[in-house]
Amino acid sequence: MTYLDWAATTPPYKEAITVLSDTMENYYGNPSSNHQLGLKSKELLNQSRKKCAELLNCSDSKIIFTSGGTESNNMIIYSLLKSRDKGEIIYCGLEHPAASLPAINMGKMGARIKQIDPGEDGRINPEKLYKALNEKTRMVIIMLLNNETGVIQPLDELIQVVRKCENKYGRAIHFHSDMVQAMGKIPVDLKRYDVDSASFSAHKFGGPRGIGILYLKKQREFLYLGGGQENGFRPGTENLASIASMTKALELSLSEDHNKIITLMDHLIKSIGDIPSARILPPQRLRNRENYSDYILSLSFPPIPGEVLARVLNEKGFAISTGSACSSNKKSKTAALTAMGYDDKIRFSSVRVSIGRLTSIEELDQFMLTLNQTILELSI
Repeated sequence: MTYLDWAATTPPYKEAITVLSDTMENYYGNPSSNHQLGLKSKELLNQSRKKCAELLNCSDSKIIFTSGGTESNNMIIYSLLKSRDKGEIIYCGLEHPAASLPAINMGKMGARIKQIDPGEDGRINPEKLYKALNEKTRMVIIMLLNNETGVIQPLDELIQVVRKCENKYGRAIHFHSDMVQAMGKIPVDLKRYDVDSASFSAHKFGGPRGIGILYLKKQREFLYLGGGQENGFRPGTENLASIASMTKALELSLSEDHNKIITLMDHLIKSIGDIPSARILPPQRLRNRENYSDYILSLSFPPIPGEVLARVLNEKGFAISTGSACSSNKKSKTAALTAMGYDDKIRFSSVRVSIGRLTSIEELDQFMLTLNQTILELSI
């Protein structure tokens, strides 16, 4: 099987697997215990936190270990339930369901909800965000890199708009960014991005599943209660083996040669251009590639249904997807394309191809040969 669904999850680094196994075997003491084995585990936990903070360029006191991106997003969004005045939440129409659905659900619990959509290029216009903000805004949620199309948001400019409105209205506005898909694909520097919180998930950058990071700039009240681990923000015995493994994967992912990925994506886009029915989504990425990740490519081959194309290619040994792997229905799978204004025909025929460190030119050539043959077969 040729794996071209790296945006869904990534094969773990062998080194990360080794760390996972070794930690489970040799650091089984509870980090909260005061005996020798517990203190040994506590030391590794602290070392892992410091290393993650160093790699993300932030203070280790801002790092909270969670089960992944979904929990991190939910923790932040539902923290508004602790406030009597829940105010208004503004979220981007491109958000992963792990952020958009909790935001929408908050609308059923007393908050005002406002969705802002990007332009045809997939990027949020800072002026549009500025006009959407008001004295009731309590939280803004905008992901850094979209999992469907690979579009990169102008986060610096969007954050500046929010800070400007904080001064205008005299109240804090929490800016949260889902950076799950961005990590390992583009530089992520938390000192550069003045976000209040950000979420990360290890399995997106070569680590184990079920472990992630919530970056939190300032203390915030959460709904979780328990034994007080993670400074009380996320109580529960720490998953030390996965934390150590994630730390190793994070270090390795940041040392990858991205020039290889650029070469692979250029080769793939050039080959796609030879298919008459192919649509690259959005087409603006051909003119402004710096605004898009070289790891993710959204395509459409109307009138062939994307679900059918992905299924047939799977039978022929190629793993691609039709959108977010965490979605269970077609509408949510193409949330980004819907927000960008694409019609039903284009969305219905869309698929996502995503590549990674193990992808080769030879695999892409074989994929394109098979894709061409499959499109001809399904067009008859």
